[in-house]
Amino acid sequence: MCRAGQVQEAYELAKVDLEQGLPWAQREMGWVLYYQIKVDADTANYQSLLSHLEELKSLDQLTFSEDKMIFENVLFKVAMYVKTNVSSSGIDSPVKLSALFSKLKSYNFSSSKGYSFLMQSFIKCDGWQEMADFLDWWNFDNLTQDDYEPYKTDNGRAIMSVAERAYIAKSKALLRLNDNERIREFLPKLDNLMNNHPEMTYPGYFYGKLLLSLGSTIEEELRVILPFARRKATEFWVWQLLSDVFVDDYEKQLACLLRATHCRTQENFLGKVRIKLAAAYIQREQFGLAKFQIDKVTQCYLAQGFNLPFEVNCWIREPWISTVVSNGHDPIDYLSITDDILCKGTEEAVAVVTQTDTNSNKVILIYGKEKRMIQKLPFKVGSGVVLKINYTIEPNGKTHIIRAGQTPFPRDLDFAKVVEGRTIKRTDREFAFLRTTSGDFYIAPNIVRKYDIQNGEIVKSLVVYDYNRNRETWDWTCVSIKR
Repeated sequence: MCRAGQVQEAYELAKVDLEQGLPWAQREMGWVLYYQIKVDADTANYQSLLSHLEELKSLDQLTFSEDKMIFENVLFKVAMYVKTNVSSSGIDSPVKLSALFSKLKSYNFSSSKGYSFLMQSFIKCDGWQEMADFLDWWNFDNLTQDDYEPYKTDNGRAIMSVAERAYIAKSKALLRLNDNERIREFLPKLDNLMNNHPEMTYPGYFYGKLLLSLGSTIEEELRVILPFARRKATEFWVWQLLSDVFVDDYEKQLACLLRATHCRTQENFLGKVRIKLAAAYIQREQFGLAKFQIDKVTQCYLAQGFNLPFEVNCWIREPWISTVVSNGHDPIDYLSITDDILCKGTEEAVAVVTQTDTNSNKVILIYGKEKRMIQKLPFKVGSGVVLKINYTIEPNGKTHIIRAGQTPFPRDLDFAKVVEGRTIKRTDREFAFLRTTSGDFYIAPNIVRKYDIQNGEIVKSLVVYDYNRNRETWDWTCVSIKR
């Protein structure tokens, strides 16, 4: 009868069966109510939709596991109603969402396409105050494998996955609520998403935003964000995030924004960064620099088929835009400034390179008395090179270099020194020794070969107190030779 359009007549019959307590009467009524909800959604009859959802709630013998087809169809129709008739800018949208949520939250649904569609339709309404509660009820454990897959529209535009949008919606909701306890509870879940799905762009940005919300001063904000930022320093959003910390320090904010634009990322992710840069330049009447950023945004948005942001639309109508020459150079040494930010609060040391692996760029460094580390550097160095390093010690005890650069050899190190003496090299041995007034120093076979050491030469050598893995002891050894 419902399929034939006789929904009201079917309802009356089902109601009689329900009053008589006949077997399957609730399931009978459940299907009839679905068809009524379908009509409500298709005709945008909001009050009738609420009434029929409330009536469905009264059928206490129906369960999602036993009557999944009924509920799956209902979820699709409720989701479609929200998608079609509830907009993020609608004045009555929050009230409608709250009323619909109140009818649904007594159920315990599980993973399904309808349930995912329901969540997608709700999270588009960004400012809804119950968003965090809704997503807690929805439960991210119900995300399906398909929900983690990004997809493209018919015109080729890439859309981020449902899962990424859901986590972003939860992050924004918690930021609005400013509930530190719920933020701390959510951060490990967001961190897990980042680790398992490094292809997602924005979860890390919101992870940082949530971290920053836990601090009240710049010092506190840096204390919580810097350990995270050091691990993700190659990501543009880290620098976008740090630019928000330095709103009262123009040079540091500018440096962070510039570093963001130099990270390897898709240009269409940099729109907001370039707009902030342009605004900063315009404020200081550096119009050529501003025009470069405006042009980059304009070209990218038009190529993607996006509408130009409001600020850009205003700027391209300004008289100066057609009179100045675009200038793409960086007005400050952003790299040094941002490296200094990353190095704030880190350990500092002089280190000597003792061994190198040219294939992996990994080196062995001695950076103190009986302090040794293996690290991968972003540049090539040879044995004997002296570096000034900034580093942190991770919770697992491992060291992590934040910045390294060559430096002159200081004379006051207790783990490295320059000595002069005569080489002792036997023809039947691959190794050698350097005999000096302060003792003999071991010359390893690789150093002998590298410098073609011959017996009896007078040479200078940089010697380092290094660990001998064969003897399992610390001892002085030569790492470079100078004739």
